Amino acid sequence: MPLTVACRAGDADKHDKDVNALLFHKGKLYSAGDDGKIKLWSLDLLKQAEVQGHVAPVYSLAASDDTLYSSSSDGSIKLYDLNTLQLKQELTKNENVEYWRVRYFNGHLFVGDNEGNVSVYKNNAFYGLVNVAEPVKDLQVVEPYVLTVQDTDLVITEVKLDGEKLQWNQDSNIPGRAPVTLIGSGYIALIARDGKEILLHSADKQTGFKELTKIVHGSKDDRIINALAGVQWGNKLELFSGGWDKILRKWNVQNQSLADGGSVDVDIVINSIATGDQDQIYAAGADGHIVRVDVR
Repeated sequence: MPLTVACRAGDADKHDKDVNALLFHKGKLYSAGDDGKIKLWSLDLLKQAEVQGHVAPVYSLAASDDTLYSSSSDGSIKLYDLNTLQLKQELTKNENVEYWRVRYFNGHLFVGDNEGNVSVYKNNAFYGLVNVAEPVKDLQVVEPYVLTVQDTDLVITEVKLDGEKLQWNQDSNIPGRAPVTLIGSGYIALIARDGKEILLHSADKQTGFKELTKIVHGSKDDRIINALAGVQWGNKLELFSGGWDKILRKWNVQNQSLADGGSVDVDIVINSIATGDQDQIYAAGADGHIVRVDVR
């Protein structure tokens, strides 16, 4: 089934600088970028709300049932109303730290920073700290593990979240670099250290988080991968990838491998991908552009 660019954000509404983060949550799309702004979009990329969330680049977004979270190089984590983007609270502020990633999972907020720490918040109160030894460029959570990665290794850390204090223990390391994504509950995808190959691993500790396959992203010399997004739509497990070659690619997870599912030129360097409703994908990146791609 071909991939088709369905719509683009208008020039008057798009970000002023590169987009770093996309988040699809409860039928709404959120974006954040180097301009410090956070925007709320309709499914056909009409801007519905905007806030100057930070004075520096916003690197990541996450959401709970009623709150949007943002992290920034200005050393702050902020909370907003999901529908209006009205500021609720500044969760923390530390001008000596850059917060690169936020993820929300099962009542806990995980915050990765440039000093190699993952701060965990429970009910928006600090719960504990996990040290993973290298800056956290990307972060995912698959219970009971926190996955963190920069440029050399994916660090898999087991965390226990049911006590008065956070307990953790580093479990495994997998060679690779950011980005990292989950595909359903059974697969982990990340990038090889050269930035040009996608690695598919089992998410099952019983297999030793085994590498299942390795594929080259594309055929061009300029094919560094910046973004991955895994999704389970019904019984379909799919992965989307994009980067400097401006091509959004779809991969079907079949027989513990990745099969080519088509591609489309979106005409922007891709920094972030978010999967929306069935067969809709959003990609964003250079100069503030955002596009929606449909699987026809």
